[in-house]
Amino acid sequence: MSPFDLSTIKLVEPLSASDNHQLNVFSVDVEEWFQVGAFENTISRHDWSGLESRVERQTDAILALLEGHGISATFFCLGWVGQKAPNLIRRIADAGHEIASHGMDHRRIYAFDDAAFRLDIIDCKKILEDASGQSVYGYRAPSFSMTPEKWHFFEIMEQCGYRYSSSVFPAKTDHYGIPQSPRTAFYPILNSSFVEIPMTVAHMGPARLPASGGGYFRLL
Repeated sequence: MSPFDLSTIKLVEPLSASDNHQLNVFSVDVEEWFQVGAFENTISRHDWSGLESRVERQTDAILALLEGHGISATFFCLGWVGQKAPNLIRRIADAGHEIASHGMDHRRIYAFDDAAFRLDIIDCKKILEDASGQSVYGYRAPSFSMTPEKWHFFEIMEQCGYRYSSSVFPAKTDHYGIPQSPRTAFYPILNSSFVEIPMTVAHMGPARLPASGGGYFRLL
């Protein structure tokens, strides 16, 4: 079991951009409107099947926008969406984007024990690979719910065939965050090539402020 120990974390060497252009990574979480963490105590999971589905309409709008600008992205998809709308997963893949895992049903990972987490990410990986026709190597914890207590889950991800994660939010919010973690890509497992790519936060004086994610984009 890997402990959370900042002294052992090694940063990933920055990628060099060609033609002096800044390199950026764009990602999308593919989930229904009623599956976001803010509704978890308001909308029951038992009611999901009876609610209006918007995920295909919204994702298709994003696909059109990205196509218009020639941008490729990584789409972190719920296994639940892959089961309900496999053709959407295929459209994303056929448009040249990467399919990655967001877990089965947006359950925060600190609610899992080791065995349940392993089953969740294995099931999601298979569903998305069957729907997309491409291998799935990336994982993002729902609601960026990685915690120091669940740090060994990185090892489980690697054991299940994942190569990278984007599960850490390196700032403190009311719902999540590990403010002491690195702001740039790092290796969370000692002597492993498995990479964690944290979300972007702004460094303003002593404070780290959220600067990425749909909610923060809407606020800005």
